[in-house]
Amino acid sequence: MAEKQVFWTEKVADELIKQKRKEYVCEGMWTPSGYFHIGNARPEIFTPYSVYRVLVERGLKARQNLIIDDFDPIDNIPAGIPVKKEDEDKFIGVPCKFAVSPFEGYKSWADYFTSQITDVIDNFGLDLNIISSFDSYKGGKFNDLIIFSLEHAKDIVKVWNKISGADKPGDFLPVVVTCEECGKSLFSKAVSWDGKKVGYECKCGFKGMVSPLNGNVKLHWRVHWAASWIVNNVAFESAGKDHFSKGGSVDVGQALMQDVFKKPPPYQSPTEFVQLKGAKMSGSVGNLFGLKQWLQVASPELFRFLFFSYKPNTAINFSLSDNSFVLLNERFEWGERIYYSGEDVQNDRVKEKLRGAYALSIIGKVPKKQPLQVPYSFAVQLVQFFDPVEQFDKISEILKQTGHLKPVKISSAEKKQLLAQFERAKHWLENFAPPEFRLSFLEELGEKEAAAIDESAKKLLPLVAKKISSLDSAGDMQQAIFELAKASNVKPKHLFKAIYLVLTGKESGPKAGLLILAFGKERCLERFKEAAK
Repeated sequence: MAEKQVFWTEKVADELIKQKRKEYVCEGMWTPSGYFHIGNARPEIFTPYSVYRVLVERGLKARQNLIIDDFDPIDNIPAGIPVKKEDEDKFIGVPCKFAVSPFEGYKSWADYFTSQITDVIDNFGLDLNIISSFDSYKGGKFNDLIIFSLEHAKDIVKVWNKISGADKPGDFLPVVVTCEECGKSLFSKAVSWDGKKVGYECKCGFKGMVSPLNGNVKLHWRVHWAASWIVNNVAFESAGKDHFSKGGSVDVGQALMQDVFKKPPPYQSPTEFVQLKGAKMSGSVGNLFGLKQWLQVASPELFRFLFFSYKPNTAINFSLSDNSFVLLNERFEWGERIYYSGEDVQNDRVKEKLRGAYALSIIGKVPKKQPLQVPYSFAVQLVQFFDPVEQFDKISEILKQTGHLKPVKISSAEKKQLLAQFERAKHWLENFAPPEFRLSFLEELGEKEAAAIDESAKKLLPLVAKKISSLDSAGDMQQAIFELAKASNVKPKHLFKAIYLVLTGKESGPKAGLLILAFGKERCLERFKEAAK
């Protein structure tokens, strides 16, 4: 009997429980200066969620935070944002919370980009506590830590330099001031602290003195990160693997916690990047794919499955425009069959892993009965020929013929599930699918297609036309073609290849019976007769 697989979160939970906390806060942090993409979702939402979920299942009090670091300034204009070159100065350097939205209907720059999370996150089954960093500063939650950091600035510089190898000057003050004149924080520098006010100078030429409390300043981001752990009592946090390099922000933050703030740092776990077509996604460059876009092509359960299938330290190379997306769907479907029927898998470790990942991917309680399962690849084939809404009954009829549906009336919930799947498959097909997934009737049979047909198979095409002329079921047509090939001592694969070539110009495709039904039987029968000549 195979050894039971221990999911990585179980090991993390074991370590966290040793801290004996009253509440276990699992946290992520993201700056809304650009687009939020699925690469951000992995370390900032789903890795913390994985740990949070295990803690809750163990009966412990836990909470999941996502800190929106909206007090950070905009440092560049993301690709695709309608801001003219001559207007960029109105945005660069302004905290995201205060910059105007690039689109109408939103309160601020931060509000627009954060909406990419808030508008859809409930669909993914998370109880996410979303916190504005600026609101925490404005509400005074950081006040004591700001004063402490200013009073211990030399200690912070000493630790920072030692851990990172930086060369911060001894008079460095770890706060960033929002200039009272230009409203920017990217270009100001704190130059003095008299115990009550911070003196600062801005690139715009303004010099001033300001109280550091209640949102007038923000701690430098490396100090801010550590301070956030204290303010929110964080037990677990993840971040992109780049933060975990030797002497990097994680090392500095943990050292500041231990040596300056005199508090234990949270348990931290690095998370690898999600690559899009082999390249790291970037909210500023524009090569990304967001949560809203995901829901247009696939279910939220598949999104969860994508992350639960891998440990956080494993890179995910993802593409919507090649076969890998269909393969991901097939892997999810395989995991579902394993979970419910114990489908035979030679590798017990793989079986246990897929079964566990599937269970974690389900939102809410896992149903006792296996849901309807229509392979995504088959849904892609169907929506090329039939409109999911207008011709749902026709699709249902075919699904019953192919055995994907039982010959009984489906429930309204099942119809809703199938409609959602077909609409997503259609969106993927129309916007992302590679050419090999797109099928259309070959309007004119050319010499190239005719030459590629096996001669013995070509001779059978008129018999195919005769054999299926009285059949109306895709399954019956498929079986009739197969039996004809066998009876004629022709390899079935050669006959099916011939059918694909004369109908689509391609050597493979969906089941021939479905293809003939979709293209129209009479048109296909005429083509078979034409090809034989």
